[in-house]
Amino acid sequence: MSRFTENVNAYMSEKRIKKNYISLKTGLDANKLSRILTGKQIVTEAEMDLIANALGHDCVYFLQGDFKMLSVNEGNYIGNVALCYAGNLSEGQKKIAEKLVELAKNIDNVLSVKAAFYELVGDSNHENF
Repeated sequence: MSRFTENVNAYMSEKRIKKNYISLKTGLDANKLSRILTGKQIVTEAEMDLIANALGHDCVYFLQGDFKMLSVNEGNYIGNVALCYAGNLSEGQKKIAEKLVELAKNIDNVLSVKAAFYELVGDSNHENF
């Protein structure tokens, strides 16, 4: 197994990153990515770039001889992190997402007005509605 794949595997294991995430992010077939990461298939320079970029680094980072990274228990690591990549949004999906964000912003306003209304009319049993 190459130094690159050893370091990528160590990084993914430490950060709890799944192969499916990298496959979706890079566009590489999941089976091909698995063969690359197990050392059964030689990784090309272009594939190294794709994988490294998907992990937020450049190839040089994963080619270090004495590969060092922050452990989960040290440094600037912030809690448990789960990465998810659902693909690129279509224009229709972007519009829906924008509407959902706007709805979320307005929910608090709607709920606070409802409570103020019941308080104004003196209805203390409004929880039943």
